[in-house]
Amino acid sequence: MRLINKILSMCEAYDFIRPVMTNNHVDFVKYGASGELLRQNIRNEWLYSNVTSRDESVFQTCYGMQKDRFADLLSLKEPYTNAKLFCNSQLPFNITDSRSQCEQKIADNTIINEESKFFNPRHYTRLKCTAFCIPEEGLQFFYHWQRQRKIWWRKFSANPGKFSLTEISTDDTGQECTEIRAEFDWGQETIETISNVGSKFFDKLDPTDREKFLARAGKKKLLPHIIESETSLEKASMVFLCDGYADLPYHNERRETFRFHRKIAPYKITFAASLSNAKKAEELRQLSVYLGLGLKKSGVSTLLAPNIAKKSLETQFTDADCLGIPYTAVLSESTLENGIMGLRSIETTLEEKIHVANLTSYVELLIKNY
Repeated sequence: MRLINKILSMCEAYDFIRPVMTNNHVDFVKYGASGELLRQNIRNEWLYSNVTSRDESVFQTCYGMQKDRFADLLSLKEPYTNAKLFCNSQLPFNITDSRSQCEQKIADNTIINEESKFFNPRHYTRLKCTAFCIPEEGLQFFYHWQRQRKIWWRKFSANPGKFSLTEISTDDTGQECTEIRAEFDWGQETIETISNVGSKFFDKLDPTDREKFLARAGKKKLLPHIIESETSLEKASMVFLCDGYADLPYHNERRETFRFHRKIAPYKITFAASLSNAKKAEELRQLSVYLGLGLKKSGVSTLLAPNIAKKSLETQFTDADCLGIPYTAVLSESTLENGIMGLRSIETTLEEKIHVANLTSYVELLIKNY
């Protein structure tokens, strides 16, 4: 079986994603419960990197994809005008879009690599950042942004070396462009495009519209230099699902799992139990619910298993690993007596012993500092 088919089979079995096909092309991606959480976490991390933690002011909008780049930039006229008001017309500032539902035209007879089509559905949610810079600083920002975006992809990968930047190419209009690509077993996939648009766009505008794009660098009034970067939630989700897939030796067999960075994992922790006395099962279930509610109230995404201890411990671990859950809190009969429980890591499969009273604060620290 092809590797991509194994990954998609795992995705469907554990409710991540299911590509919906039309004429041998992916029309859109349907997300399951696990996939929705993964998608949400990826978007949150993209926003943190591109909005929250930026030195310059960044404004969010949702303006939809237009028929070409000129119309796309022109549609920013209103959010750009509003951004100028907040910035006292001073450059630089950025505008991001992480919600627009877009469509790319793919002819039915277009031949796309069997794996690549899953990274490029017809309908997708755009993640786009448009930076408006001081012209003298435009080229410097273009190179800086390439490094920053590459670092972002590498940060969440189990294999950071798979991400690379292409050589900068120049189109017929003189616009520079580079791509971030990810290396997989079947070849490279383009996952993000960064463009040095410059200020030539404004030459096509009538004087009234051009006036609205004028901003200031100090006391000087001028037109900004534009840098763009664009990817999609569907592409990012597929990248991290493929990156996180692992077929590992386990005892005398092999086990398929997902291993995600803690920040984007759908669930951060779940519970498992080992016991010999069935009468204690209900007490352990109640304890897991109590501890789980404490974790949830602290903002830790937690999966509560209703059938805790009704499966073997190994089966419980397998279920957690297939969902890519970084930690499993392991309860036992002795936990009810002395409060000591195990915390199993998906990375090492080893357990460290902690007290139930410290579980929430310790897991918060593990996730925060990663």
